[in-house]
This record gives sequence, structure tokens and C-alpha cells, in this order.
Amino acid sequence: MNISIAIPYNVTEESTTEEEAVRKIGYIGRAAAIFRVRSILIYTFKGDEPLRKATFIKKNLEYLVTPPYLRKDLFGIDPDLRLAGLLQPLTLPVFGHRKTNPRVRDVRVGLVVRWEGYYSIIKVGEDTYVKVPRPYPIKTMLLVSIDSMISNRFYRGHVVKNSKVYAGYSVNLIELRELVKLKNLIFTGKEGSSVINEVSKLRELKNEDVVVVFGSPRMGIDEILKDEGLGDLLKSSLFINFVPNQGLVTIRTEEAIIAVLSILNIINAIPSEGK
Repeated sequence: MNISIAIPYNVTEESTTEEEAVRKIGYIGRAAAIFRVRSILIYTFKGDEPLRKATFIKKNLEYLVTPPYLRKDLFGIDPDLRLAGLLQPLTLPVFGHRKTNPRVRDVRVGLVVRWEGYYSIIKVGEDTYVKVPRPYPIKTMLLVSIDSMISNRFYRGHVVKNSKVYAGYSVNLIELRELVKLKNLIFTGKEGSSVINEVSKLRELKNEDVVVVFGSPRMGIDEILKDEGLGDLLKSSLFINFVPNQGLVTIRTEEAIIAVLSILNIINAIPSEGK
């Protein structure tokens, strides 16, 4: 499966301080990256300042998934990011190591910073650049493979497309009523059918793009949908309890994300029948 996750704009509503909220966002981002989530969708619905709160989450998730050497280039002074230092870093292989120069055939996330004739100059480290054919738009983020060294801090390379290399997640805002129009939705919650009974249906989705939808700390996804007049979707879509016999009354969203993605990761890893 190519997995995306959808979280509500009020996922941090139980956080008593902004510091606690930022740490929670960091846990969600790390969980997504651990399991190679392609996209995080932050869905909004009626409530208290949905767009402002969703934007705050989006900025911090995007900051987290940006290589440290590109953050100054992409993020200015922003009050929404004043506590971004509390985010636990992501050590994606495509970020490289701060004290180690790239090697030939390494793949790095880079940013187009200028052109030299027909070539783009792409920043892939604190003071490290790759020269690639074709003038890509300035400030474009690209995956670059290192081909050869020109000098200590300068390399030749090429842009990698359709790569299996994981470069992190994207983050997008979406209204709940638009979210529910997407294909292959998997709603999660303790009121759903036990995952034990739904494994065969999940395996049928192995080659599909799926969106796993989580509820908020105070309202499960079933309650949110019913409150928005969308409760019938629970009957026509997969609605799964991924933690049957849970020991707590409620499971936090960041905990649920890890539990659900762990199970889907195993299902993804099991060979299809006949292979």
C-alpha cells in the first residue's frame, strides 16, 4: 500500500501548553516517517478556529520533514515555528549526515538555489551543492543522485524520479467533506470491526493508495462523521478497530497511528499468495 494518514485539525486539543502540542506534532511526524507515510492530510470541519489550528500543525510537520540544511532557506521567522526546536529530528537517509560529504550514488534531498546556464545548482548540505542538467525552477525541492565529485563541496548529479527512496511525507489541508470523497478510506476506532476479521480486505488493498483516517482526542472518527451528517459512510467503508481488547479507555492519536501503521506494515510485508 501507498499509505496516507488523515488527522483532525484539533488533534492537539488536549495539550495544556503549546510546548506539549508541538511535541505531540513531532510524535505524529516521526510515526509517519517510520512507516514511510507518503502524505499527511489535516482535515477540518466545524469547530473552533479550524484553519488556524490546521495551519499551525502543517507548518510544524513541514519544518520537521525538511532537511536541517534547508530550513533557513525555506522558513523565515514565524511565530508558529517558535518552538520548532522541540521537534525530535527525523534521520532520513536522504538528509545525509551533517559532518559527512555525499558519496557517489548517494541520493539527497536538495533545493534549487540558482542556475548556471543550462544547469541547476542544488543545495544538498550546509555548504554542499550538486550541478544537474536542466534549469529547474528556483526553490524547487528535488531528489538528486550523486554521480561524481567536482571539488570538495561541489558534485555532478542527476534528478531522481519515481524513486523507491523514501524522502518523507507531504502535508496538505483538506475539508472533511472533500476527504470522504477519496478512494480506499480506512476509518479507525474502537467501535469498528476487529482487525482480526478484516485482514483479508486489507490484503486486497496491498497495491492501492489508501488513506487511514484517525479521530480526535475527544471524539472518535465515528462521532465526528455523525456530527457532520456523514455517519452513513461508516457502513460503506472500512471501519476497523486495530487494537481489539485495548487496556485503556482511550488511545491517544499518536499512539493509534503507531499501532495502526505497525499492523499495515506487516500486512504489506506478507507476500501475496502464489509468490
